[in-house]
Amino acid sequence: MTHETKTMEVPVAIADRVQTLIDAYEAKEKFNAERKVVVNDLLAMDSLGCEMAVYSMPQGELLDTLRFVYELSGTNSRFIKNILTQSRENPKKALSDSQRASAKSMLFNLINDPSVVSAMKEL
Repeated sequence: MTHETKTMEVPVAIADRVQTLIDAYEAKEKFNAERKVVVNDLLAMDSLGCEMAVYSMPQGELLDTLRFVYELSGTNSRFIKNILTQSRENPKKALSDSQRASAKSMLFNLINDPSVVSAMKEL
């Protein structure tokens, strides 16, 4: 039994859009896999070790992990949303000391939230 495949020409704009969607999906999956490893490592630590690890994170890693945990938790914190929006609009701008301390505190609290722990077990 022989199968014959047929190809059809697709306009370049559609092909580019499809490729962009594929690339975005792959980037999102890679991001999620990297953050999953970080969060699992944090969950494996005792409370003090986890807190020290969170507080020693550089800004980029802190914001990426906060974004991942925020989406995973399903909470609707306006403060976290504002920090993440600000960092997305201007990624080179450093957070203020108070924003950084609050982001670290929120990340530590979210990591220890039961909804995040159970969501991580399901991934």
